[in-house]
Amino acid sequence: MTTSQRPTQILFCWSRLSGYMAACWRHLAQRPDVDLRVLAWSTASPSDHADFAETVASGVDCRLLSAQDRTNFERIEQEACEFAPDVLVISGWMSPAYTKLVQRLRPRVRQVVMGMDTPWQGRAKQFLTRVRHASLLRQVDDVVVAGERSWQYARRLGFADSSIHRGVYAWDEVAFAPVAEQRTAVWESPPRFLYVGRYAEEKGLKTLLDAYRVYREQRDDPWSLWCCGAGPLESCVNGQPGVTNLGFVQPDRLPEVLRDATAFVLPSNYEPWGVALAEAMGAGLPGIATTACGAAIDLIRDDWNGQLVATGCTSALAEALMWMHDQSDRLAEMGRNAALSAQPFTAANWCRRWSRLLELGDDAARDQDLHDRMPKQTDVAAA
Repeated sequence: MTTSQRPTQILFCWSRLSGYMAACWRHLAQRPDVDLRVLAWSTASPSDHADFAETVASGVDCRLLSAQDRTNFERIEQEACEFAPDVLVISGWMSPAYTKLVQRLRPRVRQVVMGMDTPWQGRAKQFLTRVRHASLLRQVDDVVVAGERSWQYARRLGFADSSIHRGVYAWDEVAFAPVAEQRTAVWESPPRFLYVGRYAEEKGLKTLLDAYRVYREQRDDPWSLWCCGAGPLESCVNGQPGVTNLGFVQPDRLPEVLRDATAFVLPSNYEPWGVALAEAMGAGLPGIATTACGAAIDLIRDDWNGQLVATGCTSALAEALMWMHDQSDRLAEMGRNAALSAQPFTAANWCRRWSRLLELGDDAARDQDLHDRMPKQTDVAAA
């Protein structure tokens, strides 16, 4: 970027704050040719069941919107107009305030991008989306999807193949990749299954607990099960034999939990993608996940780095837990394979894909400089 050029001003109007999106935004904000601002929903509301600390967004110009402000169009429009973005990015059509902002700013921005993770399921409501949100969809230049299933939905919404891009989510390799390198001695420690996610029906938590009980009955030396999360089904987790409820874990503590686990389980009944699976596999954990998990389709290869199981099937999940239990001589190998599978989905690669999408240039020589300037995990946690 020459001194005569100003940075491209990019405004992300996003839904809930998360550690993984903050990691992606940090990478993008490190580019010298980018001026990035983020509006995101605070997760302080009890209904969110994931109260991320505000330090999660350290290194990013992130303005958090309270439960009241997220519907306050005047507040959102004021933030946007003061920033005067060249590029506007919104997280789907779930926020009426954000979709209204697209209509208001469209004449003044060069590009509107929509993130989208909803998988195509062929439901009647999905067939109507193209009509219900026609005015918004006409204003969108490009859509970034979570995986193959949301790609199918985007095509049915009328977007051309050339306007659909994969990779709306990514995992934080700065935080989690070092865990894979530390795992050599961990395989000798007491083995544990790990679940990370909301304690909610759609996450398949009851199926996991039922399957774990079956598994414990079939093995003389069963692994323990650690659960990290919060939500309406927390009472189901508490008091179960072999199960430890660690509660909601902040992103800066999650690498430590992953380091002490042996295999990751994501039993969701509905999961547009599932960044938790990518984080765990990036940290060197073999994975077990249901076919409902979009990330599982991208990441898991049966018997090489984990197993895919039928959604909502207790017996299939129990069989997978027993299979993993019996792979003691292959755990390290499968963990290395898991880490390799997660590499395309790092936050650094997310930044490269989005830089190309947003026409920020393709200066390969800049990559090492950006890597050197990225804050280490200890720096982020201390900020």
